[in-house]
Amino acid sequence: MTSVRGRAARGPGRHAPALPDAVWEHRHRWVTTFLAVFVLALGLWPALGMPVPGMLSPLSIILAVAALALMVLTALYPWPRLPAPAMRAVRAVACSVGCMGGASLAVALAGGVTEAHFAFFILLPVVALYETVLPFLVAVVIVVVEHGVVGMLWPHLVFGHMHGPDGAWSMAALHGVLFAVGCAGSLMAWTGARAARRHANAVVAELSHRARHDELTGLPNRTGLAQTLESALSGAPQDLAVVVVDLNRFKDVNDTLGHEAGDELLRRVARLLHGAVGEQGVLARLGGDEFAIVLPGADGPGACAVAEHLRDRVREGVVVAGVAVDVDLSAGVAVHRAGTFQNATAVRAACTELLRLADIAMYTAKRSGGGALVYDVATDHHSTAQLELARELRTAIARREELLVHYQPQVSLDAHDEQTDDQTSVRLVGVEALVRWQHPTRGFLPPSSFIPLLHDSDLAHPFTALMIEIALDQAQQWFLSGHEVPVAVNAFPRCLVEPSFVAQVAQALHSRGLAPHLLRLEITEDALMADPERAAAVVTELRDMGVATAVDDFGTGYSSLSYLRRLPVDEVKLDRSYVSGLGGVDGGGDEVLVASIVHLAHALGMHVVAEGVEHPEEVRVLRQLGCDTAQGYLFGKPAPADQLAPELLATARTSRRWQPGGQLTGEISGPASGGLGASSG
Repeated sequence: MTSVRGRAARGPGRHAPALPDAVWEHRHRWVTTFLAVFVLALGLWPALGMPVPGMLSPLSIILAVAALALMVLTALYPWPRLPAPAMRAVRAVACSVGCMGGASLAVALAGGVTEAHFAFFILLPVVALYETVLPFLVAVVIVVVEHGVVGMLWPHLVFGHMHGPDGAWSMAALHGVLFAVGCAGSLMAWTGARAARRHANAVVAELSHRARHDELTGLPNRTGLAQTLESALSGAPQDLAVVVVDLNRFKDVNDTLGHEAGDELLRRVARLLHGAVGEQGVLARLGGDEFAIVLPGADGPGACAVAEHLRDRVREGVVVAGVAVDVDLSAGVAVHRAGTFQNATAVRAACTELLRLADIAMYTAKRSGGGALVYDVATDHHSTAQLELARELRTAIARREELLVHYQPQVSLDAHDEQTDDQTSVRLVGVEALVRWQHPTRGFLPPSSFIPLLHDSDLAHPFTALMIEIALDQAQQWFLSGHEVPVAVNAFPRCLVEPSFVAQVAQALHSRGLAPHLLRLEITEDALMADPERAAAVVTELRDMGVATAVDDFGTGYSSLSYLRRLPVDEVKLDRSYVSGLGGVDGGGDEVLVASIVHLAHALGMHVVAEGVEHPEEVRVLRQLGCDTAQGYLFGKPAPADQLAPELLATARTSRRWQPGGQLTGEISGPASGGLGASSG
């Protein structure tokens, strides 16, 4: 960070005017007021009966006062046609002539007594208030003329009656020395004031710079960016794009290598981004690992191209603390179309809105795995329509009757369960619970229209708790009718950090008299890896209680079984993208991947569920590869519980009596899995 002294040495304050306009005007008004009162007092001197030297005639006094009054008028006149420096000089010189001329008249009226000469020393600092050389020199010249020339011609009016013409110059020299001392004091105060002002300007400039720039990277901060954006929007109408950039995996670097390495990474990335942006726009750091770019004249595709270029530069690799760090970025783009604004308030509102929309687009891109995305109102969970839908969803959770749960069967692929050559004749081992919303005015809403609203809201936990209760109510009905049908509910990431979550699950099972194995909770890979330690603790508590857990949509997130060794999960749900096309001409590569996943999962003691099974050939291949369970349209679409095929329900395990705290005999055959998302077709 540049020091105040260094910045002052080369900043604008070094060559700044002696006084700002407002300060100069304020001092000038004070000086002219004082001068006007002084001249009025001099004019009233004879009228008040004060003694006047005989050699001063009334006419000479009147002329002298008139000349001083003219100086007052000259100082008061604004001189609008003159340039500002010339206007200042004329008015300041007029005050200087008036003050020193008035002091000379006061000395003459007093008969040259010594005490009268104090007027010069009193008025000299008044003239010095202008902190300008010209009026100060004029004052000095008037004092020299007064004591040298007038003192020699009319010594009685300057030095009193005790001196004659021969001693005029000696007296002038004595007064000159005293006056020089007064001048030195005024000059010292003058230069000291200017130095103090320069330093104050430097401090203000430094503080202003710090207020608008990030200390770590030297880039403009959020305040500086807002000013840049407001200036761009207030100028000539033009298209403009704002790009918000967030570094991916920065937290890993910060936690692994330390905060100093994290700071160094931010500095290096800032230099890379600044060099890549160049003259196209203005780069700023918003805070943390977020940056923003203002791109005047850019549209959506152009801004995305800039963002992708930035991404390529960052992905080239950065060396921090001797370690080659692999970083990536996500970018969101918001575009402003050329237009004008009514006032400054509208400009500021537009700036805030652009940053908000770009931030939303960035988080959408981040959830999609990185890259650059232009803001789309359809993906904005914070738009007015989405906020209204979230409010209605909160009401629906409280009322319960609007939220419906459909169930999609899951069947065992164990070879011992094959009863015929028909590969669809299999045994029911569970169902997946899928939520639907019967909206009172919008009709039947699929999960994709409202589930995204829950991920980052406080509704996630009560929604999950409600789904568990509804699913367990149905499991209880099946149990009482003689069928053990395990159900599964998706647990949102927020549930893993809710202290009461495990206790609520236990209470839901206990109040219905159901065994824990009749409930299975699905958790996404991203939720497990967001806070692995907390996730492991919650999963362990659930397992100790007897509730199994599953990793949902495996292969769409971190896509690695290595982290599962540290998490006591019971099941892996294979995403439909791995299943589709198995057994076909192009399915060879997927068969190798599925076989590897099944083998590793079994080695870790986990079951494997294949989602999205639609063709008998896929069933044949999955059986050959050792997959445990399958679900999909081949076995049934999601439907209300009463529409589950009776012949399929009949294949479910016969229910047994169970008491809370008791033990169950026999092996639990097959896992049950489910979620809140779209069905596995």
